[in-house]
Amino acid sequence: QQQQQQQKQQKQQRQRQQQQKQQPDPDENNKDNNNNNNIDKGLVEQTKENRVSRIEYCTLFAFSTENWSRPTSEISTIMKLMEQMAVRYRDTAIREGNIQIKVLGDLDDERIPEGTRRELQKLENDTMLSCQKRINQSTPNTTNQDESGSFKEDNRDILTIYLAINYGGRADILNAAQKLAQSIASGEILSSNPDGSINESELSKHLCTRHLPDPDLIIRTGGEKRLSNFLLWNAAYAELYFSELLWPDFDDDALEEALLWYGTRNRRFGGRKEVEL
Repeated sequence: QQQQQQQKQQKQQRQRQQQQKQQPDPDENNKDNNNNNNIDKGLVEQTKENRVSRIEYCTLFAFSTENWSRPTSEISTIMKLMEQMAVRYRDTAIREGNIQIKVLGDLDDERIPEGTRRELQKLENDTMLSCQKRINQSTPNTTNQDESGSFKEDNRDILTIYLAINYGGRADILNAAQKLAQSIASGEILSSNPDGSINESELSKHLCTRHLPDPDLIIRTGGEKRLSNFLLWNAAYAELYFSELLWPDFDDDALEEALLWYGTRNRRFGGRKEVEL
C-alpha cells in the first residue's frame, strides 16, 4: 500500500509538471527547436534508462503506414525531425559503443525523402560497426552476430533499439502471408513439413520482426488506450501499460514506474499458476 501511495504521488507530480510544460510558449520562434530537443531528449533518456534496467530490446513507434494520411506539411516535418534525430543521435550511440539502432519497416518507399532514408541507414550501419568494434576488442576472433546482423545473446550489454518507421502490424502480417503463399507454391513448405501443415512459426519466419523477440511490455503514452496497429502479431501476450504523459515527458522516472507495474503482473501465457497444497 505504501508503494502504491508513492507511485500515486509521483504520478500526480508528473501530471502537474506536464500541465506546466503544456502552457503556451511566449517565444514562438523557439517552438521548432524546443520540439527537436524534446524528441532527442526522450530518445537519449530512454536509452540510458533501458541500459540501467538491463533491457536488451526496445522498439519505438516513430511513423506508421497509416500516418501517410496526415497533412503533407505535417509529414514533411516528421520526416525532417527523424533525419535530424538520426544525425544528432548517431554520435551519442557511437560514443557509447553498445547501442545498436535498426529500422523496422519499409524504408524503400519512394515517399520517404532521400535525405531521411540516407541518414537512417547510416545510423543503422554506423551503430552496428561501433558495437562490433567494441565487442571485437574484448572478445577477438569470435562471431558475435547472427544472419540478421543482430548481436547474439551472450552480448547482453548491447541495447538494440528498433525504430518502427513506415511500419504497420497489419501490413507486416499481409506481406508475410503473401511470402508464405509463395513458399507453398514453390514447394518449400512441403520440403520442410512433409504433411504440408502450416504453423505459427512458419508465418513468423516471414515477418519483418522475425529477428525481434516478442515484447514483454508495451507502453502507450499520451493518454491513448489502443495499440494503433503496433506489433499486432507479436503483442499477443505483452503486458499493456498506458500513461497520460506525452512522449517527450516520459522520462526515466516514468519508465521506472512502468517497470515496477510490470513486476506486479502474473504472466501465465494462457496457462494457470500452480497452487501449492
